[in-house]
Amino acid sequence: MAYPRRPAAPAILFLVSLTAVFPSVLVVDPPGGTTTPNLPTCKNIDFGFVYTECDEDNNRWRVAVPTKDCQGGAVPAPKLAPKCGKTCEPGEYLDIENTQDCVQCMSGQYSLGGGERFETWDKLPPGFDVSVEDEKYWEDEEANCTGSYWNPVGPFVASPGDYCYSQLTYSAELKKEGYLNFTYSMASSDTFFHVQVRNEQCETVEAHDSDPKATGENKWDSIMIPLQAGHNIITWKAVGLSAYTEKRPARVFISKVIVMGLDFTSKCTACPPGTYTPSPGHSQCLPCDENTISAGGNSECKPCAETEYALRGSSQCTEKKPCSESDYYKHYDYSKCHQDPHETTVTYNWIEPTICMYGIQGAVGRPKNNKTACPNCNPGMELNSDDGSCKFCKPGQFSDGKDPCKKCPALTKPQEMMKFITWKEIPPVMKTICLSNEDDDISCGTHKGWVPAGDHIHSGENYADNVYLILTLEAQFQMVEGGYYEGQASAVAELNFAFQLDCHADCSLYFVEELENDDPQIIRTWLGATDNMQVYKHKIMTTTPRKFSWAFEKRDPEKEADASIDLRHDVARIYNITVTNVANGGAVYCAPCPEGKDKQCVTCSDGMYYSNDTKKCIPCALNTYLSANKDECIPCGPGLKNIKEKVCYSDCKFTLDDHHYDLSPLQGFHQLDTSSSFTEQGNRYFKRYNISLCGTKGELDTVCTSNRRSYAADADETLNSLLCRSTILPSSKSSDEPISTQIMSIGDVLLGISHENTLHGMIDNITKPRADGQDLKDIRFFYHSPHITSGCPAGRSTIITLRCDPNAKANGSLSFIPECRDGTCDGCNFLVLWTTEFACPSCSDKDYMEIPGECKEGSQDLTYVWKENKICVGGESLPNKGSQECVMPVWYEQMPWYAQYFIGAMVTFGLLMLVLIVCCWKRNRKLEYKYSKLIASANGELPAAETCALSEGEDEDDVVFQDGKNKGKAFFNKFRFKNGSGEKGGLLEYDDEAFAPTSIMEPMHLSNI
Repeated sequence: MAYPRRPAAPAILFLVSLTAVFPSVLVVDPPGGTTTPNLPTCKNIDFGFVYTECDEDNNRWRVAVPTKDCQGGAVPAPKLAPKCGKTCEPGEYLDIENTQDCVQCMSGQYSLGGGERFETWDKLPPGFDVSVEDEKYWEDEEANCTGSYWNPVGPFVASPGDYCYSQLTYSAELKKEGYLNFTYSMASSDTFFHVQVRNEQCETVEAHDSDPKATGENKWDSIMIPLQAGHNIITWKAVGLSAYTEKRPARVFISKVIVMGLDFTSKCTACPPGTYTPSPGHSQCLPCDENTISAGGNSECKPCAETEYALRGSSQCTEKKPCSESDYYKHYDYSKCHQDPHETTVTYNWIEPTICMYGIQGAVGRPKNNKTACPNCNPGMELNSDDGSCKFCKPGQFSDGKDPCKKCPALTKPQEMMKFITWKEIPPVMKTICLSNEDDDISCGTHKGWVPAGDHIHSGENYADNVYLILTLEAQFQMVEGGYYEGQASAVAELNFAFQLDCHADCSLYFVEELENDDPQIIRTWLGATDNMQVYKHKIMTTTPRKFSWAFEKRDPEKEADASIDLRHDVARIYNITVTNVANGGAVYCAPCPEGKDKQCVTCSDGMYYSNDTKKCIPCALNTYLSANKDECIPCGPGLKNIKEKVCYSDCKFTLDDHHYDLSPLQGFHQLDTSSSFTEQGNRYFKRYNISLCGTKGELDTVCTSNRRSYAADADETLNSLLCRSTILPSSKSSDEPISTQIMSIGDVLLGISHENTLHGMIDNITKPRADGQDLKDIRFFYHSPHITSGCPAGRSTIITLRCDPNAKANGSLSFIPECRDGTCDGCNFLVLWTTEFACPSCSDKDYMEIPGECKEGSQDLTYVWKENKICVGGESLPNKGSQECVMPVWYEQMPWYAQYFIGAMVTFGLLMLVLIVCCWKRNRKLEYKYSKLIASANGELPAAETCALSEGEDEDDVVFQDGKNKGKAFFNKFRFKNGSGEKGGLLEYDDEAFAPTSIMEPMHLSNI
């Protein structure tokens, strides 16, 4: 047999290696050798061509390789190939077999040239790999992430949506500088998503790293990352972060991946079904038009029969059914509403594409076109004389929507809002779009979103089942400072809307709020059909510009579709939307305003309100602040002050319960980290709290930073607040910067400072009281953040408890209470314990005493010492040692206090004994008197009476014995006369009847008694 001439050394080495790889394919018989039986002889058409590895001179060879089992035959000789690094442009391929040059792809085919596109994920494409990262800081050896891998699910590849650090990896050898472009969707930021690019030494190319941000529910975004020539390892990482809810972390969906800068493409790829390329040299295929199909690899699409239809990008036709009322829609032409007679033409059109048969038996025809009066514009708007559309009133004007805008009367001001109750068109501040996991043009049709329908706006009919129909409203608000009344944050505006869901499957309506320079947040989700119209109200707490979106999907994309259920006419309807206090709307009415000297509306300066009584702007009193409506001044919370400032604040110096506190040494920035936490699968993370206890006169001087960036060149995202929190993911390499994400405010406003554990509905029943028995009260700072979420509808609050400890010098120690994980038990209310000496009361003159010294030469020294068990810090210092003139105190002041008490007690005892002796003596005299009476009666005669009756007010115990000289006078003093009050009168009234004489005129002997 004939043998080819000997190729160069690199080709020989390549053939040897190829023989080891394909032993059954490459069969070369040595001279005199044997052949394998039953194998055919190789022909020219049985050989394919490949290139050898590049040598030191950047040369390579083209060699022939059998493409099937054969033996013998004439092997084509090796041939010098183009220099290494040769690539082709998109739409071309490198013709190895013939010209060894770039050639355009044929019709029905496409090529990226030096690149690859991945957009079909029925299985994991070649070159991709999935794994779970095993970082060094994962300390939980029992963590189980089995099965937590990225999963191809048809139109996209999806992350597992759990707390494992799952990875999707693709390795590419770039022959020149290129790029990576991928399309992704991630509903919220509770998942950390990172794209990493490493070189052949596995070194991270930091400039090419990216931290894609959340796109919002049902939204897609594209990221492009530059790639360097050489070996590139591209890794998509996703891990769920703790959010204190049972909600599953958001999954990351990737629908398309394009890598450019690769080696040449040796052949073109046939167009997939439903697409085509009409001419050579295409880099991508085009979708078939409506009612046309392609089986794949075609240069044109074939039309369907008249009784069949096909949506755009279809691979097969479907039979049409007879038309019904749901196959057409009503359209209003408002272009001539500004002209007489102010009528609009109502037309009835078939929904495009038409998927039903009309004009046949059982089909419903369209109503005839007619004319009707033009509907009014919405309140706050007027008819545009140029094109018949509606526009908002100019500043200072108002309208009810029926009449043109007119100027507000004197002493009134316009009340601007958005009030959409008539839907003849999409309002100028609203936009609508249709989004799809695949190609928007294929699934979304021609309507591109929500459709106005007179008394409501609906999500549109006849869209594909896998699309998301989004209606977006942009709102800017007037600069009104939000305030607090009794601890409750006052809203600066409010959004209300009424809606209804009409669907047959598990449809969803998402209400999403996206603040300027912030990730979108899902405020509320409704699942399934609603029987009646529902009304939802949403309070707006800040004046930050924002977007509100309503996103409708007909079914859950992760569930298998039921082909028996027709979802073409499933819609969401919104009947009205109202947003108050906007700056980009129109005035619905004009409200009375304060009257000034010039008969114009008065606008008071900051910190002043208008008094209807005095007709003047009056400044708010000390320690009060202006309400959100600027019509009254509200007292500041306890421990706060306000001096011509917009908000109440604390300078860290205040008085509670007659104790003064000075926490000014604690002012400034403080940081508190939680202990490392681990997800259920073992991934490590921790929370970082940034704290400014008092701020700077209410200014938000604490900053939390998120270094998650879509591109390496992007700036870090920052958040200003009094208290804020972020999630930190440490890197396994000490040289790498930790990743900071999930920044949020947990305290924008300081509401008050108190000894109590509750203030305005905020309560701390978890922090345990001090256990050392000291009679010292804790100090609590109450903070609130008005930013609401679906998980925290009342916003977030924080209570910092400061506890006095004289041994905790300087800043002391910050800690979390053990009962609540990471400082919070519910993700909305946060508790921090701060132990420091500065939480003790400030020292005052009540905390020390004066000790006078010995008198010497008329003066004595004064020494001041702290009282025993002193618990205070700062404040007044001990006075310097002094002196004063000696003052001789009275005798009792010279004795110690216990001697003074003893002498006082003895004197009191002596007085009591004297009174007792007097009482006993008088009593004894009384008994002596009675005894003498008894002795006299024993002789049968009465002794001469010294007194026989008691004078008025005289007591029997006061009897006085008198001598005989006053007997006559004493006798007549014994008579009393009867008074007018009916008192008993007469002679000789005795208290003791036993000694009363029976008769004055006839004395009786004792024997007769």
